Amino acid sequence: MAAAIPASRAFHIVGGSGDPVDQVVCNIDEKFVLNGKMFGVEFSGGMDGTYKFVRTPNIPGLSWNAGGRYHIEFPDGADKPGTMTTEGGGTIHAGAQARTTSGGERFTLTPASAGTCTP
Repeated sequence: MAAAIPASRAFHIVGGSGDPVDQVVCNIDEKFVLNGKMFGVEFSGGMDGTYKFVRTPNIPGLSWNAGGRYHIEFPDGADKPGTMTTEGGGTIHAGAQARTTSGGERFTLTPASAGTCTP
């Protein structure tokens, strides 16, 4: 039987406004991807780092590019719920036109149940 990843690094992550996510990440210290219905966003891993879009909708004539920084904190300890906030920006291209956006998102991290993740 494989050893389970310590629950202290596995979290159920919920949040985001435009393309919400609700998934378990088995180790936030390593690179991970949050997958919404439209976009996949890769985070560098750790308590502070960078993020970037790695999957966008396949719509002819439209393209997205975005990235920025994120920060995770557990004010009551890593065995209690915490938050991840992002700050960044991106560009949407539609033919010859482009629109630049900026802003942030907020996610809630809750310790994952024991046995949720196995290597």
